[in-house]
Amino acid sequence: MTEHQRLSRRRFLGTAAAGSLAVAGLGALAPRARSGSAANGVGERLVPPPRLSLQHFSIRDSITRRSIANSRANGLTPTMGYLGGPTFPEDPTDLGPLVPLPGGFQEVFEYLAALGFRGFEFFQFTQNVNELGRQPTHAEIRSYLDAAGLVSTGTHTGGLGVMYDPVGGGLSANGLLQVEIAKTLGHRMIGTAGDPSGRATLGDNPANPAQIGWAEAARRADIVGEILSHESLAWYWHTEQNGWQFFNDPDHPELSRTHRIDWWTANTDPHTVLFEPDIFHSYSGRARFPDPVDGSRWDAFGFWQANAHRIVGWHVKDGTRLASNPPPPTNPFTQTIVRPPTFAPGGLANNDALYAGEGTISRGYPFDPDPAVVGFKRIFDDVGAKGSKWSILETDSGIGPATDPGRSLRHAKLGSQYLLGLRGGPSTHASHGVEEETVFESELELPG
Repeated sequence: MTEHQRLSRRRFLGTAAAGSLAVAGLGALAPRARSGSAANGVGERLVPPPRLSLQHFSIRDSITRRSIANSRANGLTPTMGYLGGPTFPEDPTDLGPLVPLPGGFQEVFEYLAALGFRGFEFFQFTQNVNELGRQPTHAEIRSYLDAAGLVSTGTHTGGLGVMYDPVGGGLSANGLLQVEIAKTLGHRMIGTAGDPSGRATLGDNPANPAQIGWAEAARRADIVGEILSHESLAWYWHTEQNGWQFFNDPDHPELSRTHRIDWWTANTDPHTVLFEPDIFHSYSGRARFPDPVDGSRWDAFGFWQANAHRIVGWHVKDGTRLASNPPPPTNPFTQTIVRPPTFAPGGLANNDALYAGEGTISRGYPFDPDPAVVGFKRIFDDVGAKGSKWSILETDSGIGPATDPGRSLRHAKLGSQYLLGLRGGPSTHASHGVEEETVFESELELPG
């Protein structure tokens, strides 16, 4: 084990406290359970520190702006914003001081590590070109991760169109590149948030064979998954809402009541074709696509329990039900919230990102009217070994307007506080104790 692979939270917080990012708007460095949130409890951690990650997409605005250091070196004023004071969001007026906001991979990684994150999941590998006058190499990105004490959780850069070579029948040149990137950055999970097929049929498009149906997509996924497994890598589908639609296939009318995700699960190799559930999209898909005959809805919690062995990690994305609760196929959940008017000093919009722990999805029934929405605590406590999977914080609504550039980093800050404070009852099947504070990526157990 090398030094960059292990970093104690105590040692990192001690060194980070001397840095400019630590004193510029972070408040108390040690993450805490937000007061009044459902995270409070006395049992074991449901998200141990070594399993807390963040999805790049949520804070992409911070990665693509100039860093504080680069701005000052070029005589520019850094981007300024609010990261939230100690009583925010319970007191929406407590935005904290106006502070310089980190930018670029290096500064943002330092900020995330100081919040308690130990992983970062990529969706691309570029930052503001002004940082280096070019884009960083993957080795440089790895050095930024190592210096901050983070590991790469994985990527969303491995769709079938990228990974599979339809001519050779194996990995494409881009697929081989993804494997090399994984080896450089150190992650063991490659996947996609795009649907495996854009069609509603099992068969390919007769007019354009490049538009493959679900049967061919499943065949290719088995091949890609098998090849990656020999590289000690996992391939997964990060399912978004279209995955819960039904088939509309004249050749297979028996599938008109079959959710596409269920067909995929039954027709791909359970050892090598895996899942990264998005909790928000799962419940949204359940609400949007009820059975066309009897109106029954997809059992999210039952699916996760039955397929826990295929889950590589969670996208922890909260949502709250709209007051109007619109009927299908409209999505009844939102990821934004309207703060009181006092949330708008200096012209900030009242519309803000919903923070993890605020929504009806995270709190579950009866906060949400659907009894099948069981809440984050039960999901993380009862699906698979407690604390064994990456919990990857995400929001689709984190990027704020120009008047609120700190919005996405506030979401990261408050999300880490909530998730690191989330507790469940003691369990003998927990894979990690409450006080474990080091991260070593090779300890993560992947399915297969």
